[in-house]
Amino acid sequence: MKVRLDYALCNSCGLCREVCPESAIRPKLLEPRHLYEVEPAKCTGCGECLDYCPAPGALVPYEAQPAQGGWPADVPG
Repeated sequence: MKVRLDYALCNSCGLCREVCPESAIRPKLLEPRHLYEVEPAKCTGCGECLDYCPAPGALVPYEAQPAQGGWPADVPG
């Protein structure tokens, strides 16, 4: 499992970043508000962030699909 952010639902509180044990969630500066992004290569799928997110549906779990060569794809298609 991996996690991605739904920017339409994210309230930019940063709690997900604070609880991620792998530091896979980092700030991403977009105008007009400060957002976060999940680095798929660092995300282990532990789900810690899912329990702390106050914005229902902002963090979306997904199953990484194998890409060509058998390596997991970084982002869902």
